[in-house]
Amino acid sequence: MSGNGGGATAPDVLVERQGGVMVVTLNRPDRHNAIGGTMLEGIAEAFAEAAADDSVRVVVTTGAGSTFCVGADAADLGGAGDASAREILSGTSLGGRKGLPDLTAYERSLDDLGNAGRWTEKIWRLEKPTIAAVSGVAVGGGFGIALLHDLIVADPAARLGAGFAPIGLAPELGISLLLPRVTGLSLAADLLFTGRLVDAVEAKEIGLVNRISAEGRALDAAMTLAERVASMPPLGLRAAKRVLRRSMTSTMVEQLREEHAAQLVLFDHPDTHAAFARLSRRLSEKAG
Repeated sequence: MSGNGGGATAPDVLVERQGGVMVVTLNRPDRHNAIGGTMLEGIAEAFAEAAADDSVRVVVTTGAGSTFCVGADAADLGGAGDASAREILSGTSLGGRKGLPDLTAYERSLDDLGNAGRWTEKIWRLEKPTIAAVSGVAVGGGFGIALLHDLIVADPAARLGAGFAPIGLAPELGISLLLPRVTGLSLAADLLFTGRLVDAVEAKEIGLVNRISAEGRALDAAMTLAERVASMPPLGLRAAKRVLRRSMTSTMVEQLREEHAAQLVLFDHPDTHAAFARLSRRLSEKAG
């Protein structure tokens, strides 16, 4: 993955493979994994690699050190200077490079997503299951990165929250869409309006977190979950994720069509036939 652009040898994002699982590590521990340098670019590159490589079944994202991600780097926030909001949000001056094509001045004037939105849409397109392993704090943009994953495993000491209200900003990275679908509208308003962080127990109670690991073992627990998911027939997983994502904007009839189209492909696939055969053998063994 890309380096951090400051002459240091350690990249801002580390990528390794463990069987069918790609592990993406946010690697700015000296900045509590604040978003900056080439971190977003590195995540985008990793997700693009995962999308293109059929041997990757699941992506797990974690943070180096004791923190997942504290959001935008304060040094970047304070260094925006006299740039306009459109120059900041559609350019590369805030949060470092994002792995996106540069916009011309004309394109920036018409940009209705901003770099954060264009980056989020790029990450959202991955059709393979994703898991965030959260230790320490996931706040602001770090919370948004975690929420973009399908599943979240948290350390008992983890704290999660949007954190935009105290600095006078609105949520980004799709938080305003995803959070109310997880928690409900009223609780999402509570979290967004107050900027408060929730601990792992409350996060699990309200549906933000799927599992709480043993102390200091969030990544281990996420890997155990990832390995189980990765053992499933991959085409079925991709189809399941696709119809889940489309359900966010579909009617019931539209979803029924999506499900039917997926089943037409999956029922004829060799992976499905093999899975049926394994299940049949297990049932026969139990019956005998």
